[in-house]
Amino acid sequence: MSVFDLAPKNSAFVDAKPQVKTAVIGLVGEREFARAQAEIADLAPYINYDDWLDSREGAQIGLSAAGVDTAIVRVSLGSFLEWRDLTGASSDQAALDAFAALALTVRNSSALNVLAVVGEDDFAARSLEVAAFAGRGDYQGWARHRQALRANAIATGLRVEELRIRVGSFVEWCACLGQGASEAALDRYAQLLLEHLTSDPAE
Repeated sequence: MSVFDLAPKNSAFVDAKPQVKTAVIGLVGEREFARAQAEIADLAPYINYDDWLDSREGAQIGLSAAGVDTAIVRVSLGSFLEWRDLTGASSDQAALDAFAALALTVRNSSALNVLAVVGEDDFAARSLEVAAFAGRGDYQGWARHRQALRANAIATGLRVEELRIRVGSFVEWCACLGQGASEAALDRYAQLLLEHLTSDPAE
């Protein structure tokens, strides 16, 4: 599942087992609920956290009764909001569920191949600073190269996720580590960021 394939109308995703669907329901902690109501549009009508939790658990029970394998996945609100801002996802429960599905995928994948996605404006602004961009010409050349890389990885059986990154933050990270801004470093940065965002939140 790509982070840009948000499936806002249905949070179900196909897991590693062929033909098996798991519906993922996202959940944030009680201490984050007041902020979540301010940030996630369709949480506003709920009276309190218990009211929302009842709704989420009711959805799980309903799906399970219909024969759908269902998982409630806890995520950090701050991480969801950062992912939302990076990807341009919506601020609703469907996006929260999509992020939770991504988190479940990352947490359960022992061999995950993460590819960084770079926006065209970011590419243009940082093209002279990032060695990874050298030799690719314009943004279209870079995009074609990255699409081919993704297709090759999938063809060899690798599980691929993508994450849009801020190139400025990547350049700062490279400077802190004293390493060059290579393509391998770009994808390593995206993988570390994705693992951080989707990590199981502390109780």
